[in-house]
Amino acid sequence: MPIVNRKDNGLDISINYEVAGQGEPLVMHHGNGNCINDWKTLGFVEQLSPHFQLIMIDSRGYGKSSKPHSPNAYSLKSRADDTIAVLDTLGVQQAHCFGVSIAGCLCFILTRFYPERFKSYILATPYFELYNDGIKSALSEGIESFINHLEDLMGARLSNEAIRKTFLANDPKALIAANSSEWFNVFDYTKYIKVPTLIYEGEKETVSIKTLSVLSEALPDNRLVILAGLDHVQAHWNSEVAAPLIIDFIDSLRNK
Repeated sequence: MPIVNRKDNGLDISINYEVAGQGEPLVMHHGNGNCINDWKTLGFVEQLSPHFQLIMIDSRGYGKSSKPHSPNAYSLKSRADDTIAVLDTLGVQQAHCFGVSIAGCLCFILTRFYPERFKSYILATPYFELYNDGIKSALSEGIESFINHLEDLMGARLSNEAIRKTFLANDPKALIAANSSEWFNVFDYTKYIKVPTLIYEGEKETVSIKTLSVLSEALPDNRLVILAGLDHVQAHWNSEVAAPLIIDFIDSLRNK
């Protein structure tokens, strides 16, 4: 279990990461409540590792990384620095960056602070807001209450038991802190992206196609793909649909 240990504003922070595969480096940032293990469970490692060096990172507050309970520990710069600390440890100077759901926002944070470190960005089923007050209220009542609230919002039980186990393993106080930190308007950050970007989402997503079309128009070099018939969870967790998009996108950059 590789760990990067770093000092950050007086805190001792440990960031857990894993590496799989060979090829161009692809940093992988998970969604809100997920962790590294889910990339394996959902087939992303199997699908993508033959093509890329996958650098999978447990975000601060999640998985096996440090879980501070103060919102001040989750500044935008700190979130970016965690990723760069992993890349520096591995000796990776440039990588592609894949952020799924809320981690699509991490792509924008990284390009603000470290634009020279990334060749492209993949905004996968992007979602631009932290947990709302309703979800944080459920978290304050415990992790089971949180899961019940999420399932109510989805209108169905989390059918993947491994993913459900990941969500149940979360530290609710850390999740509240991570979702109560400073944040930003993604449209204020489009000016920082200067490299090619892939955006994909399901047709039935919470974020409207119109919103993503506006985002697409604001980015200088991008590809927007709408996945017919899929909602957020289906598009978010479907490696069989997502992997070919990612592979084709990065392959197209090599041919430019």
